[in-house]
Amino acid sequence: MKIQDKMKQDWDRRAQIDPYYWVAATQEADLESYENSAQIDCEAFLKGFLKIKDLEWSEQVAKTLFQDQVLLDLGSGIGRMTAPLASYFKKAIGVDVSEQMIIKAKSLHETIENLSFYSNSGTDLSMVEPASVDVVCSYSVLAHLPIDVTESYFLEVGKILKPQGYFRYQFWVSSTANHPNDQDSLSIHVYDEDHFERLISQAGLKVISREEIDYFDPVLQIKPLWITAQKVAEPQGIAHVDREIKDSAISEEEIMLEYDLILYLAQKYQERGENAEAERVLSEAIQLEPNRPEAYLHWTSLRLALDDLTGTTTILEELTTKCPTCTEGWLYLAQVFQASEQPFKALESLEKCDKLLKKEQKALVQSKGQWSDEELTQQQERLLSIDTHRLSLLKMAQKDALKKRKR
Repeated sequence: MKIQDKMKQDWDRRAQIDPYYWVAATQEADLESYENSAQIDCEAFLKGFLKIKDLEWSEQVAKTLFQDQVLLDLGSGIGRMTAPLASYFKKAIGVDVSEQMIIKAKSLHETIENLSFYSNSGTDLSMVEPASVDVVCSYSVLAHLPIDVTESYFLEVGKILKPQGYFRYQFWVSSTANHPNDQDSLSIHVYDEDHFERLISQAGLKVISREEIDYFDPVLQIKPLWITAQKVAEPQGIAHVDREIKDSAISEEEIMLEYDLILYLAQKYQERGENAEAERVLSEAIQLEPNRPEAYLHWTSLRLALDDLTGTTTILEELTTKCPTCTEGWLYLAQVFQASEQPFKALESLEKCDKLLKKEQKALVQSKGQWSDEELTQQQERLLSIDTHRLSLLKMAQKDALKKRKR
């Protein structure tokens, strides 16, 4: 499998889950925040140009500045920024690796006459004529791509820009590089200053401005940047990525990040009362990572809230099969069996829960030094809660089992 094929699969999969969420990733994960984020980011994009030219921000000034120019949005997704920016430009082009994103983009924005969308290979811009674009935009895209793909895109941008054209994009730069697995299409790449300068110079570009974006990443411990660069020469190289990847599976780091983001999305759907959508998303999480318990447990809480004991049992039986060491899974399965008047099955599940609980308690004691005080307290409280619930269920199940025997 080629790296570009994996990227297509990755982003088509994410688009199927929720294209709005994956291209905006707002905390609220809803349509309103998606639209608000587009407005904020488009204004920031345009204001950067006006600042360079010592002009005060206004929509009319921006429209006058760009009315005869062509814009290309690299990694456009469903047109979050491409569509609103089209009103400022003579022509706007959205390009994305995901065919699913592009299909959705065309459907959403079919009435905008000066706007077009294309699905590309994931590494080149061959559908665009050389030296035909005035401005290239790319927001929250390049930093998620493998290094060689990003390097290729810089050369492609240099090729399609007109002389003195501009490339304004969001990027992560620090004194120290931080790169995930080279198959990863989701985690963030941080480039050191030397690599950043090479990307710029090889593409025939010159940095005009760098602006910090008002967001501090708690993991990376830095803020992303808006970079504005201008074409001053022809690219020094030919863009070409044709790398075979040894293993088409997603890296563990990428799986964990995507899985956690899907769980967050499901939680937001549930908070809005959109339970059917929450369940659909949880199903996607399980398909992505069937051997983690969180999605099953979340789905269990949804089914229990609807008093669906049969559906809950099915979910929990799959959980305890795929994740047989999940203590909570056996506890909840016992609870459902007890509610379904199956005390003997409840007792069997409680026995397995008890064995796992004792193993966890022993392991926690042995690894005390590896936990912070806060983490240790949280784990102790969790185990105590499980044990309290287990003992309560055990009494009820034993009582009901005795009644059934007497009959």
